[in-house]
Amino acid sequence: MPKTTIELPALSREAHLRAETVNEAARTVEIVWTSGATVRRNRLFQDAIDEELSVDPDAVRLERLNAGAPFLNTHRAGSLESVLGVVEAGSARIENGLGTATIRFSERAEVEPVFRDIAAGIIRNVSVGYRVHRYDIEKRDGAPELWRAVDWEPLEISAVPIGADPGAQVRSDDQTEAHSPCILTRQETEITKGNKMPKNKKAGGDTTEARSEEVEVQTRTTVQTPAPEADTRPDPDAIRSEERQRASEIMTLCRRHDLDTLAADLIGRGATLDAARAEILDKIADADPLQGRVHEPAPAMARGNGDADTAYREAVAGALLHRHNPASHELTSDGRDFRGMSLIELARHALERHGHSTRGMSRLELAGEALGTRAAGAMSTSDFPIILANVANKTLRQAYASSPRTFAAWARRATITDFKPVSRTQIAGAPDLEKVLESGEFKYGSIGEGKETYALATYGRIVAITRQVLINDDLDAFTRIPSAFGAAAADLESDIVYAILTQNPTMADNKALFHASHGNLGTAAGVTETALGEAYRKFGSQKGLEGRLISILPSYIITPPGARAIEARKQMTQTTPSATADVNTFAGRLQVIEEPRLIPSTGNDPWFLAADPSRVDTIEYAYLDGQEGVYTETRSGFEVDGIEIKARHDFAAKAIDWRGLFKNAGV
Repeated sequence: MPKTTIELPALSREAHLRAETVNEAARTVEIVWTSGATVRRNRLFQDAIDEELSVDPDAVRLERLNAGAPFLNTHRAGSLESVLGVVEAGSARIENGLGTATIRFSERAEVEPVFRDIAAGIIRNVSVGYRVHRYDIEKRDGAPELWRAVDWEPLEISAVPIGADPGAQVRSDDQTEAHSPCILTRQETEITKGNKMPKNKKAGGDTTEARSEEVEVQTRTTVQTPAPEADTRPDPDAIRSEERQRASEIMTLCRRHDLDTLAADLIGRGATLDAARAEILDKIADADPLQGRVHEPAPAMARGNGDADTAYREAVAGALLHRHNPASHELTSDGRDFRGMSLIELARHALERHGHSTRGMSRLELAGEALGTRAAGAMSTSDFPIILANVANKTLRQAYASSPRTFAAWARRATITDFKPVSRTQIAGAPDLEKVLESGEFKYGSIGEGKETYALATYGRIVAITRQVLINDDLDAFTRIPSAFGAAAADLESDIVYAILTQNPTMADNKALFHASHGNLGTAAGVTETALGEAYRKFGSQKGLEGRLISILPSYIITPPGARAIEARKQMTQTTPSATADVNTFAGRLQVIEEPRLIPSTGNDPWFLAADPSRVDTIEYAYLDGQEGVYTETRSGFEVDGIEIKARHDFAAKAIDWRGLFKNAGV
């Protein structure tokens, strides 16, 4: 039997959870990790094979499983976070043709959802990763070769969303033992001249000894026939096998270095493996923009702070942010290396860091090169556009986050997954309960509902950073301007929300938000005890869609700054009265919110009351799911010589229910 040693990657097969064996207290579950079933596997550029795992206890190496092999998240072996649990020591065994084991789950908080889903039967699929050390290969007429694993080793078990494809191999760069030697033993029968024997059969008295491709062939036979003449004709099967091996190795090498086009050319030309390797190395060298150049490493790189590019960019950005606003941005140890450097000096440093010579360049050329130079197949050769965009983005978002938005206290926040119109339903309370007489019947009731509809809108602007900014060392151009855009985005939200109060839009029932029919419009007055008493009375008179009184009281009083705010604060302040008539009856009952957007262009200052948004809907404001706040994108300038930063904001607001709002026009 010829033997061949090949490098084989780790493989995977579908395994089976026994959900009924979940032990909540011990956090364990049993699995069947092999039944020895035969599965079909596909090989690159080669014929498919049938693989069978022997379930003979002597054929399976259980040491890894019984030593506490990991239970992983989808075969990810690259980080500790992927470990969901462990195979209980000594629980892996082969009995009655089945391989079984017990999995114990970690008590980490992030693992709990997976354990709960397995216990509930939501996650049902698991997969076992294993390595084969030896296959016995049997050729079969009219069927793929049978590869019987007679020495194999389970490595780990994983929870997977879909049962493992039996024909797929698990190839992962995260696995430190991705490939290992595997011995292939093929069963063959020697053919003698004038007495051809069918494969996999033996004639009486004829025996075939094992031979290896790496040692001299030895044959012993009792058939007395002349020695066969040497067959000098080429073996077609061997030629096809060598060609498949050559093509496979060339494809693997080229894909590793993103040279798929070259792979087809090398295979088509019939290049040998040595010639192909030489051409691939030449291509890699030609594509390297730093070939033959020597440059001084950046200080952040020299210290090896994690990823060199990220550390360098963060250090320079930190130095620029400290220069822009020392009180808000502390200078880091890496950032001190760039303290005091002008923008044009930082641009020069970024170019030279990537091996780009700046000798003899004017300031204008240097600025243009730092903002726009490209190498074949890569973005700018300088880190500078990324650094400038990083600084601009941080100042923009910091300004957005720090800008006051007074509506957040009394309005309800939501997220929307897309830009389609969304409906917010006003659901009435349950119908009144009716008395049921003896032997009487229960009657059906119904719950009414109303609906308000709105959709997200997109707002945005573009900020440009040009060569002139670098030449003039104008730091404010990409710190204060983006900061102003961030504040403008926050102000836009307040404009949209408070416009609902001031413009009094029409609701779904074709009546204005504040309307006598809605019972939320008071008699024009200042913030007085009498006016507040009227407002509380109207809140207490509100009814749900089913017509029954609902218990809603205001929590916030919203006024423009000035006389109305002073009146409100006086009513809400605790005092020590000298007589009963002087008691401040509304002291501490409402939170005062002052908003300049409520100052009217003409007429009297109005004031408003709002209920707690967790008790009843008032005004709802919404962001796009996953992009809450200002979202920025950067590109090298097309309309300008420099880079452009686009600030985009997806936002909307809508009055959902009038029952939680009240308006007094003021006097």
